[in-house]
Amino acid sequence: MGLAKQLLSFAFLGASLQGLALAQDFSEPDIESGKALQEIGTTARNNALARIEASSSTCTKENVRVRKEWRNIPGPERTQFVKAVQCLMEEQPNVYENVTGPKSMFDSFGVLHYKMTPSVHNSAYFLLFHRLYIWTYEEKLRTLCGYTGAFPYWEWGLDAGSVEESPIFDGTETSMGSNGAKVNATGTSFFPAGSGGGCVQEGPFQNYTVNFGPNTAADPLAPNPRCLKRDLNTQICARWATLRNTTETILESPDVELFQANIQGDFRYPESRKWGMAVHGGGHFSIAGDPGGDFWFSPLEPVFYLHHGQIDRMYFIWQNLEWEQRQTMAGTITMMDMPKSRNGTLDDTLDITPVGEVYAYRELLDTVGGSPFCFVYE
Repeated sequence: MGLAKQLLSFAFLGASLQGLALAQDFSEPDIESGKALQEIGTTARNNALARIEASSSTCTKENVRVRKEWRNIPGPERTQFVKAVQCLMEEQPNVYENVTGPKSMFDSFGVLHYKMTPSVHNSAYFLLFHRLYIWTYEEKLRTLCGYTGAFPYWEWGLDAGSVEESPIFDGTETSMGSNGAKVNATGTSFFPAGSGGGCVQEGPFQNYTVNFGPNTAADPLAPNPRCLKRDLNTQICARWATLRNTTETILESPDVELFQANIQGDFRYPESRKWGMAVHGGGHFSIAGDPGGDFWFSPLEPVFYLHHGQIDRMYFIWQNLEWEQRQTMAGTITMMDMPKSRNGTLDDTLDITPVGEVYAYRELLDTVGGSPFCFVYE
């Protein structure tokens, strides 16, 4: 079935599209280049901004924040972002009691993710948990460390030709630090070898200490100070996190159940198997290393938040292409439904104290609803 017929069958010509005929059959060059993604992203943003005009919430066109791709943020603003992250790492204390490894507020986010991993991956909660998680991180950067710029995301597909040359990883002062030092044979039978594997050598975070983990330790929250390691992997990015992967994941997902399955490569769904590790895993393992390659402690890698900014951007676009039909939740409340569990509902609550607050999942659906969010993507 051609893309046009697929889109028609998914009712992509709903009123929320506000005049753009997304049922067009995008050309191969437009999909490969990202032009198609740019078009649907613009439509999604315009649809969200139109809702603001009709809303009585505290989110307005004047105060809505615009999240931007890293390379679209001016150099001085990127430097300010890095300094705010370092502030969370070095100046703001851990908020969890009775743990000995975590030292900082940045570490506290790692503890939170570790504690919640079994219920917020391959479950009903995946998309909305991570939306609140990275927004809370953004709020800490602003309220505790004075950051005033745009929150960044990483469009992996722009770097599918060479992750090592990305402005995120080029080791300059406006980057998030370099690749790790080259070490011998980092690949496995499942993953191709990356180009680093050792400690970050240049730029921001070369002196950052990872304080605890990994998940395989006898006590994952005990002190285990070590350097930040990266093993950048262009092969993985070029296979699983291209502009094509991102675009087609959005366009080929008729409902939230399949959308979250396609993003995560959930093999329980036959339609999702073609995506392999998919964009979620593809983005994570394009960074890899320690703790970037640790499923439980990956937020201790600073670029985690740019990666999940892109995941949330995909969710934002997908939602806002057909808003009235896409305020839903699907799946159970345990990872891969193990152990067997009930279905999640939008009336369930998400408690991320002491790092953040408590919300009903329903409150997290709308990024321009003012409860608590007020942001769109460029």
